Amino acid sequence: MPNARQAGWLRRCLAAGVAGAFLALGAAGCASNGAAKAADPARVQRLGALFVQTMPIGWIAERVAQLDPQWPMQQHAGKFTPAQLACTRGELTADKVDATVIGNAQAFARRYPDRVEESIQLLEAGAAETTGMLMRAGVREGTGGAKVDASRLMAELTAAQLRSFVTLTENPQYAELRQALRLDGITSASSRQESRQRGFRLGQSLMAAPLLSAFERCNISPAAIFDKPGMPA
Repeated sequence: MPNARQAGWLRRCLAAGVAGAFLALGAAGCASNGAAKAADPARVQRLGALFVQTMPIGWIAERVAQLDPQWPMQQHAGKFTPAQLACTRGELTADKVDATVIGNAQAFARRYPDRVEESIQLLEAGAAETTGMLMRAGVREGTGGAKVDASRLMAELTAAQLRSFVTLTENPQYAELRQALRLDGITSASSRQESRQRGFRLGQSLMAAPLLSAFERCNISPAAIFDKPGMPA
């Protein structure tokens, strides 16, 4: 069983999952970029798949879209035609949203090619599965599902899964991997409320790039969703 500190991390991931369900509009974060010897493309592809398993943003977007016919316009829906809304939603399918997460994996691999293999091993050992499970459970609760029993979820984790998860969230050796996954802000939060807030901002950051790409493909000006230049309405 996890100790009190580890249980706190697990619960904060649940809270972040709930917050991430409400993927609002916001400014995109910039992935680090760098040049070095290239990693094996097949291994980079595997890393991308593990990033998606760890941070299932496409799954979250798809669930929210099913529950809210006005998403992602929400309170701005009246400013757009039904055709524009339909086009935008069609451009925000799970695979297209997850491309942002895969892009973060690719950027990590370009900057740290010698860290790709160890990152894959850690995520495959259980960190990806555990984090993704917690995120999805939190989203289900936050979007009308049954209340999550965090203790029951934690009891279902194997020792290997928990060890891998704690290594990802705590070990300084994986600080850059946490940053690439956007987990660093969540795991360092001091409370469940702060994790919700950081998870919400994470959703904003990860959704901004695919949302703006959808606007471009649908010939929609994003100006309508801003009260002031650069500020979400």
